[in-house]
Amino acid sequence: MLELVLILTDFEAVSSPDEPTQPRLPALETLLARARCTAGPVDWRAWLTARYGGPRWAALAPARLVAAAWGLPAAGQAEPAQYWLATPVHYFAGLDRVHLHPAGLLALSADEQQRLAADFARLFADSPWALHARGERELLLGGPALDASGEDPAHFLGRDPSPGLPRGVAAAPLRRLVSELEMWLHEHPLNHERAARGELPISALSLWGARAAASPPVREAPRPRQGVLEPAVTALFGRDTCAEALWQLRGAQTQRLPASYGELDAPRAVLLYPTLQPEAGLLEVLSTLESRWLAPALQALRARRLRSLRVIASGRSYDLRRWDLARFWRTPAPWWEGLA
Repeated sequence: MLELVLILTDFEAVSSPDEPTQPRLPALETLLARARCTAGPVDWRAWLTARYGGPRWAALAPARLVAAAWGLPAAGQAEPAQYWLATPVHYFAGLDRVHLHPAGLLALSADEQQRLAADFARLFADSPWALHARGERELLLGGPALDASGEDPAHFLGRDPSPGLPRGVAAAPLRRLVSELEMWLHEHPLNHERAARGELPISALSLWGARAAASPPVREAPRPRQGVLEPAVTALFGRDTCAEALWQLRGAQTQRLPASYGELDAPRAVLLYPTLQPEAGLLEVLSTLESRWLAPALQALRARRLRSLRVIASGRSYDLRRWDLARFWRTPAPWWEGLA
């Protein structure tokens, strides 16, 4: 394999554990100590689109990229001036404010999404808004041109989500819609059914993924040197609405995430590794990442079977090549300090 990119999706920086007896993760700590870390925050979706999509797709906001992959608008329909990703979320009341539940990014079934979209069409028939469902985690909202957008709700899990609400010079109409959606969903029959099944109800639709009009497009990543395989041969493993849309536009399909590094069969691969896994804590997730992916990848680097390993997590990109492993003067620190 020439290149492996491992993206820890929905991952935020961790704080030092209260218990000093946390197990160490040698492969992860070696990566954090010896890889070349980019300066400044990294939006992994923007990076992925710029690196593998080229200038045509990198110029689009994530929501419009998804719309293009879904073939929206349909034939005979008018093109909305703006699109937003609409993620179903669940809030709970904290001591002094509302918080986004740690498991509050809800994956609705295709039937549940279609019901919401159909009910939305009836309720908002006289409005400029339209809600589209395709069975992904995110639905898609179309509407008027507004220089406003929220942030990915994954950044606010377990915390106050208000900093991620729509902002911008024209955010007021979008914020009013958010409030109307919350009132609509509060007594929606679908939520009664979810509660009866022991599932979290839908509190709101978090609207994000629309790039403000004044924001510059992400620059395209440098093209590979002559003799190196083009990114077109890169395989994508895992699930994410925006990433899957990009690969669909490139004429490829996303593949199931393999169980371990040994099951990979691609010269270049991008893996979307979920850190929010049902009934699994962060330590368990990172321990599995360590044993099944990072340790074998480091071994492959040393044996020259892998040319480069890039890990994107917590807004930072760690790029590791074989010769970087020789930076022995960079002593690994506990993993929770490196990811803080």
